[in-house]
Amino acid sequence: MSEDYEMKDFAKLLKHGALEGRRWMRSSDSEAVRIYDRNLEAFPVTVELYGKWAKIVDYSVDGLDDKMRECTIDLVNRMAYIERERIVFQHRRKRVGIEQHTLQSDEKVLLDVKEGGLTFRVDLTSHIDTGLFLDQAMTRDYVRSIAQGMRVLNLFSYTGSFSVYAAAGGAESVTSVDMSNTYSEVCRANLAANGFLDEKRFEVVTSDCGPFIDRALEEKRCWDIVIFDPPSFSNSHKMERPFDVKKDYLSWIARLSRLMGDHALLIFSCNSSTFALDKSALKRSFRISEVSQEMSPVGFVRSRGGTSRIWLLEKLSVFDADVRPRADRKEYVKRIEDDDFDRLLSSLEKDGQQEEGEERGRKSDRPRYEGRPAKRDEGYRPRRREDERPRYGRRDDGYRPRRRDDDGYRPSYRRDDDYRPRRRDDDGYRPSYRRDDDYRPRRRDDDGYRPSYRRDDDYRPRRRDDDGYRPSYRKDDDHRPRRRDDERPRYAGKDGERGESRARSHAYDKARRERRRSEVKPYGYDNIKKSRRRDDESQD
Repeated sequence: MSEDYEMKDFAKLLKHGALEGRRWMRSSDSEAVRIYDRNLEAFPVTVELYGKWAKIVDYSVDGLDDKMRECTIDLVNRMAYIERERIVFQHRRKRVGIEQHTLQSDEKVLLDVKEGGLTFRVDLTSHIDTGLFLDQAMTRDYVRSIAQGMRVLNLFSYTGSFSVYAAAGGAESVTSVDMSNTYSEVCRANLAANGFLDEKRFEVVTSDCGPFIDRALEEKRCWDIVIFDPPSFSNSHKMERPFDVKKDYLSWIARLSRLMGDHALLIFSCNSSTFALDKSALKRSFRISEVSQEMSPVGFVRSRGGTSRIWLLEKLSVFDADVRPRADRKEYVKRIEDDDFDRLLSSLEKDGQQEEGEERGRKSDRPRYEGRPAKRDEGYRPRRREDERPRYGRRDDGYRPRRRDDDGYRPSYRRDDDYRPRRRDDDGYRPSYRRDDDYRPRRRDDDGYRPSYRRDDDYRPRRRDDDGYRPSYRKDDDHRPRRRDDERPRYAGKDGERGESRARSHAYDKARRERRRSEVKPYGYDNIKKSRRRDDESQD
């Protein structure tokens, strides 16, 4: 019973994916799209459309049985409207260790399909990969949008899809590098099919990418856009050593940065689900931004690991990276030498002593100050407690430390003989003034009241009257405080009976009730019965 529900869900997803995919193909002038991406565990397959053909790839470990295989092909036939004879079914066996994908079939089904208005040759049967990675469709379109007048380098070019898009975007030159003779020929065919026939301007190089970079460094070549989309792992016999993107990507990016000018762009892509980019090692030389979400294609589910992660690395110039040029460093050292030659000479001598192998202040059993090399200055005197010199001394004999006087009072002044410390007077009061003889401190009067005024003799403090009331006015003799008297109620008006504010409040409540009565009632409001109370007999 559960299999029937799973088949129905698979059919719904196929139909919905085919509808959305064909809408995208019409809007982008394309004929290749993925419509199903292992959404259900019972159907671990991917379904891609290439014009009037469909390709199904089985990702299960042991492969689907004959019944499930026939069911999958039948549903693709009916839901995606693809003829049964034009459906290709392949099983993608998981690789073990350094094993490579093998040839799937000797028969080739070659098609010319469109993507973004450009023509590409695809092979549906020879290998699992058709020659056109559909998860990079948005990234290729982005390359076309920024390639105007740029010099583009496409490493691990495969069948040259990025190169075709860059040429279509008006690039000044495009260089495609791949070690496979077969894929290099397909790259040339794709460029020629789209009208890019100038081999000098659109160069295709059959070589390992590592030696090509070394030759380019020797020739001092430079590019504005570098596309670095390597495989996750490769151990081809044509390579000098196996390539592992997780281990080698930092060294490759460091070498590629020497082929890039200031503010050049490196487009780095990786389809390994366990890959993590170390931004801390690259942020000093590149401005890094991940655009995987923005470049997410139609029909792919990112949680399944079928899409590539993409980073844009913009190379920073010397000034953007906050690195001082060599000429500026020389001027900076010269300025220091002119300002303080003695200090610079002492620091250089200290560096020379350290290079000879002298220990750098290691802890030992020797006394704290005996035999220790001088710090910063030969005339530096450490902190010691001596009878002749107190602890507070710091190269300044005019400094007067804090000591207690005959009364036991210790002042807080520093190098100021005119400072008058705070002392208590005869009444035991200690004022808070500083160097101001006209300041009158706060003292309590005969009634025990302490005013809060400061240097203002006209200020009248707040005091309680005979009734115990303390007003809130400040310097205003005409202010009448709020009092509650028997002759004047709180809300009393001029007539002395009912206050004006109370009458005004009643008028406001009356007007509010009138507004509520005049409001439009909802439909059926009159039919709503009022709630009844049990002790109310008048409602019976």
